[in-house]
Amino acid sequence: MKRFLPVLAVASALIAVPAASARPSAPPTLQAGKLIVAFGDAAPGFASGTVRGNTVTNPRGYEVDLASALATKLGLKPEWMFSPWNSLFAPGTKKFDISFQEATITAQRKKTVDFTTSYLNANQGVLLSKQATTPKSLADLKQMQTCAQTNTTGLDWIKTQLHPAKAPLTFPTTTAAYQAVQINRCQAMILDVPLVSLERKSRPSKYGAVAGQVVTHEQYGAVLQKGSKLLVPVNAALKTLTSEGVIGKLQKKWFNLDFSKIPVLK
Repeated sequence: MKRFLPVLAVASALIAVPAASARPSAPPTLQAGKLIVAFGDAAPGFASGTVRGNTVTNPRGYEVDLASALATKLGLKPEWMFSPWNSLFAPGTKKFDISFQEATITAQRKKTVDFTTSYLNANQGVLLSKQATTPKSLADLKQMQTCAQTNTTGLDWIKTQLHPAKAPLTFPTTTAAYQAVQINRCQAMILDVPLVSLERKSRPSKYGAVAGQVVTHEQYGAVLQKGSKLLVPVNAALKTLTSEGVIGKLQKKWFNLDFSKIPVLK
């Protein structure tokens, strides 16, 4: 609510009235006092919960804790919802205030949505099926049946950089792509190193190794509607959480893996 100070006229002369101390305005969210946070497909270590329709209950993970800390900084109460990956970058009105879906910040995506400052760095990783032979180089990887989720930077990398001998298989969700790896329909899935590493750690009997990584220097940003007035206060809160060491502590809590030790494929 905006306050307007009355101007008092006394004997035709303006008298200066001391201004009351201004109260900070509430962040412009969809619902007063709430921060509606969207997650996508379950991602071990990042965000996992029970999805019923558009509702997510009992979520847990790095992005969940980060969203909670962010909401606290903004003086808001977080509420969780599900939003599919394939509609995340579509233009138009969003049903959430902010979405954490391990989304890499790209110039193309920024045409339709706004991104916060980065909350994690990532390269692309190679997750193998149990029957696949471990590639020692990108030349080896080119000869394998690769796969990726649609609308991902991993799929872009396969098409524009790897140029494999066989066309990559594509899947609308990470769940479907992981299942293809499990049944050896896909020999090598290309997806962010943190995601494939934590997926394999959570279900080691389902997969072969994380064969390596490809250096792409990607950065994750949370997604907001294009032109959102939340962007400035959210970025300020993320900067504070970084300087206070909160983000580093949450990464250590949920990941407990040194992604830099995964070999680089060349």
